[in-house]
Amino acid sequence: MSATIVGAARKMEGHQAKEEKDAAEKKLLSAVRNYSIFLYVVFVFSTLALRVAAKAAPAAVASAQCFLAGGYGLTVTVASFAAATLLLQALLARVLRPSTSARLTPLAAWSLAAVTWCCITSIFHNCLTFGDENLGGYGEWAAAAGASVANLAMSARTVRRHLA
Repeated sequence: MSATIVGAARKMEGHQAKEEKDAAEKKLLSAVRNYSIFLYVVFVFSTLALRVAAKAAPAAVASAQCFLAGGYGLTVTVASFAAATLLLQALLARVLRPSTSARLTPLAAWSLAAVTWCCITSIFHNCLTFGDENLGGYGEWAAAAGASVANLAMSARTVRRHLA
């Protein structure tokens, strides 16, 4: 009789552990899905917004381009790109944060880091060009390149820490 009770208790514990593992996996997949959607929306918005603005309000875009032709100012550029880099890296780290029972595979983690890096680099490029490849000074382009390299290094560090 007591063996039956012990066996039933073990089955129940195993069932609860499986349910907890399934819930952790669902939570991880949901976080990855939401982060991927966020990256996609930011990428599409930063890519298409200037093109739509140029068609919808060409006078306003021309005015903004004249204002930006002298360069944003290196301090503003560096601060903006640093803030964007830190924001996306914090979001990536939050998604990759190891759960007690669910983790991304190495391929999925590295892919997510690469997509993050591509997205932020695209945002830097779109912010500097504002629809015209000749805008932005050399300092701004150097800041964008430096921020992109820093973002790549931070993405790699985040993934390595996740996989450890």
